[in-house]
This record gives sequence, C-alpha cells and structure tokens, in this order.
Amino acid sequence: MRFLAILLLLVGLSSCGIYKDVQVENVRQLEFEELEETGVKGSIKVTIDNPNWFAVDIIDADIDLTLQGRKITRVRLAEPVHVPKHSKNEYLLKIQGTEANLNAALSSAFSILFSDEILIGGEGYVEGKALKINKKLPLKFEKPIKKSDLKKKKSNP
Repeated sequence: MRFLAILLLLVGLSSCGIYKDVQVENVRQLEFEELEETGVKGSIKVTIDNPNWFAVDIIDADIDLTLQGRKITRVRLAEPVHVPKHSKNEYLLKIQGTEANLNAALSSAFSILFSDEILIGGEGYVEGKALKINKKLPLKFEKPIKKSDLKKKKSNP
C-alpha cells in the first residue's frame, strides 16, 4: 500500500509539473587532495539551482571525469549535499574515485601548460532525494575553467 501511495505521488508530481529538475549550472573549480593510480579524492565546486518548493538532498553521483577530453577517473559523491528549496548556490562537492588514469592526467597536464583554460567534463548520473522519493538524473557537462581553478592540495609536513 505504501509503495502504491509513493508511486501515485511520484506520478502526480511529475505529471502536474510540480517537480522541476534540479540543475547543475556551473562547474568552477576542481581540486585534488589525492591523485594516484589507486584512487582519487578531492572536491569540485558547482552551482546548483533548486527551483522547487521543497529541499532536495543529493545523495549519490557516478560520473566519468575528463580533463581536456581525456577520461581520468570515475568519481562518486563522498558525502550527501543538502540543497534548500528555491535556492541557487555554489557548493563544494566532495568526490572520490578509484583507478585514476594517470597517463591521461599527465597528457592533460602537458596541454594545460600552454593554455589559460582547462576543459573539464563529466558524464554520468546524479541521484537526489526529496519528499522520500529518490530520482536519478543524467548529467553531462563540459566547461572551461581557469588554470588557477585546477588545484592539487599541498600536504602539510
């Protein structure tokens, strides 16, 4: 019975136009804390627009991350993000991944030396939760960022 109620709510929300997709509008910064063949940890700064009358929690993401058109790793969201209702804000999303392609990262690094901007891209999905309903949305982006916005955190001695 509960499943039927949730299904009816989901159909009602989508058919009435009450629910509007949350948009990832701008990718502004990519920072690596760790970039090794065994894994990647870091953060990505994005602008998220939630036009809905209810808050949304972004609970998962699975994205193939590219630099200068070369896939360097597949990343997931390391921790959920709460996006308030009727908001458009910048968020620092913690990401982690496995099996970084260091050859592609190194090739990208050489092309980065001779340009002012870096092309960062991603393709996959983002999963959100609102009103006890989960929804996966496809995500695809390719944005130039300033060279200064691609960072590797320095470790403290």
